[in-house]
Amino acid sequence: MQIRRDYVQEIQRFTTSHYWNSGVRITTGIMVPMLIMIHQDWLASGIPFLFGALFVSLTDSPGPIHHRRNGMLAAIAFNTAVVLVTSVLYSYPVLLLAEIILFTFFFAMLGIYGARAGAVGTLALVIMLIYMSPLRQDHNMSMSVLLTAGGGLWYGFLSLMLYRLQPYRLVDQALGEHLILIAGYVRARAAFYKNDTDVKVVFDRVMKEQVEVLKAQAQIRELLFKTRQLVGDASPKSRSIMMIFLESLDLFEESMYSYQDYKSLHDNIDPDLLNRFYREVLQVVAEFEHIGLAVQAGTAIKKIPSFKTSLDELEAVLQHRLTNPSLTSLQQQSLRALRKSNRNLTSIVDRLTKIILYTRQEAYDPDRFPDQEIEKPIDSKPLTYSLFKENLTIRSNTFRFAIRLTVALLLGYLVSAWFSISHAYWVMLTTLTILKPVYHLARRRNVQRVTGTLAGIVTASVLLFLIPNNTVLLIIMVLSMLMAYSLLRLNYFGFVIFLTVYVVITFHFLNPHEFTKLIGERLIDTLIGSVIAAVVARFIFPVWQHHQIETVMKKTLLANTTYFLSAWNALRDPAHTRAYNATRNEAIVALTNLSDNFQQMLAEPISSKQSSQVHQFVIANHSLISRISSLTAKDIAHAEVAPWINQIVDTLQQSAAQLDVPDNKKSTTDTNHHELPKLPELHPISIIHGLARDIRSIVN
Repeated sequence: MQIRRDYVQEIQRFTTSHYWNSGVRITTGIMVPMLIMIHQDWLASGIPFLFGALFVSLTDSPGPIHHRRNGMLAAIAFNTAVVLVTSVLYSYPVLLLAEIILFTFFFAMLGIYGARAGAVGTLALVIMLIYMSPLRQDHNMSMSVLLTAGGGLWYGFLSLMLYRLQPYRLVDQALGEHLILIAGYVRARAAFYKNDTDVKVVFDRVMKEQVEVLKAQAQIRELLFKTRQLVGDASPKSRSIMMIFLESLDLFEESMYSYQDYKSLHDNIDPDLLNRFYREVLQVVAEFEHIGLAVQAGTAIKKIPSFKTSLDELEAVLQHRLTNPSLTSLQQQSLRALRKSNRNLTSIVDRLTKIILYTRQEAYDPDRFPDQEIEKPIDSKPLTYSLFKENLTIRSNTFRFAIRLTVALLLGYLVSAWFSISHAYWVMLTTLTILKPVYHLARRRNVQRVTGTLAGIVTASVLLFLIPNNTVLLIIMVLSMLMAYSLLRLNYFGFVIFLTVYVVITFHFLNPHEFTKLIGERLIDTLIGSVIAAVVARFIFPVWQHHQIETVMKKTLLANTTYFLSAWNALRDPAHTRAYNATRNEAIVALTNLSDNFQQMLAEPISSKQSSQVHQFVIANHSLISRISSLTAKDIAHAEVAPWINQIVDTLQQSAAQLDVPDNKKSTTDTNHHELPKLPELHPISIIHGLARDIRSIVN
């Protein structure tokens, strides 16, 4: 029964998400004009219109409406210009080669202006390669240019019209996804309390979930604070959206407070008691996910769940066990830690209740709307030539990627010419869709592209063999298109499978007699493009994370040092709370970036001796942030811990400085260590001091 419920919930999560909405929008934008063309027998001459709509729609990623509008206008302009130039140069191979080199480098460099600009550049290259196909040579150039622009304008109109009809839909979906991801993070942390758990494995999962939560937060900040309607509108809907977001930020940060020494918990607490708490967390997470789905669907939640009885009972059990005089100090400490986690879970439940009230628009806190303490989103990079010029250096990762992509497409063109491959554009198209600025993404996409293409061809072949009815095949083709574009930004492997099924059935309709030959050629072209992408990604100006990881480690240490000082200042004077909130966010983001970079480093082909060291460093810094977050004024006597504070800061700063020192010159001693006044056993500050010294040992 649980499996069925989870399965249904996953379907509901997908079909209410912005991924599905994007798939429906793109499919509608292509299929409506296509059906009209088929009915009027215009399809053969109207293909450029469909291309124009498709390659603008794929740049229409979630974001503020003015960013989406400007991105689509840029895509229309670039796509139209590329079609014109490619059509003019089609009969001149030398000039066409020059176009490949210049356009590939230029459009790849657009990535310096952000992900949306990068997508515009990539899709302009895709349409360039398609118009190099022999199938395009008989088309009227002027008509192709006009139809390409017309298709882009049609999709742009459709997208903007749908936004006007549902202006809050996208932010609802983003908020719901954010809540579901936080629930996944809490679920991952809950595994720490499970019997026979592998703490290191659970920790890695926690960090991966944290990366996804931070990415979702960045997207929502952009949607909220760069959309004037949401910030300035005082309507109940806008207020409820803002309040849900603010509450979700607090909820996520609060879920980090309960970090404990999990090995000590398992060693000193009855397993049945830990499992009882684990089950409580899972019940809260299930409700958490239900709330996220409701927010994503834009519906109000009618029933407020009650966990008070079970949480109060657990609190009473923990309090009773603490009165046992035979407990050791470690057992008492572990029970207090679990009681603190239980109270933290109670606080999370209270925040979920507030979110439920906000979905009904029944609660509102005027002091928090809009919240001036919320970190504003990072502004998009200005579209200036100076920024472009500054990145024309081998030190720029975007420049290195542009060179890499240019070499790859040039190789694809030359290899296709040398072996007289009739569809050179498909070889280059495969390479273009595989290569990414980061090596591990390129490698993963390469595997997914090849295996997904094979799986898609087999699936489509079976369908064509079993289903002779063209109407049924047309329905399957449309559904495959819908699923492909819904999965585009969610699951690349699934996207490739459904896209291949869609393309194969399309080939079957367009040219049933040459169908088998075309599929065989496409498969060979895909394999050639895959090999080229693999070789270029590995050997042409690769960017290895293990060369950059120490820089990221240093940023994390400096952010944690600042965070610790802000926490100390806030404990002494509540007036520093605003600075504390800002530095806490910066520390969490820095740690998330470190974890993300570490995962990329593990995927690199060059085995690095740093892997174990960096893993220990990530764990230690996660523990440090959690310990700092859980500090409270009642734990601290300011006078007696002041010397400890200074030494913690000195140790962290010394650790950051060590990362700039060559390995053969690093000091193995802590020059700032000196005798400190005694603190009670397991005092929060002494634990943080121990973590700081552990970090110092790791970086040596």
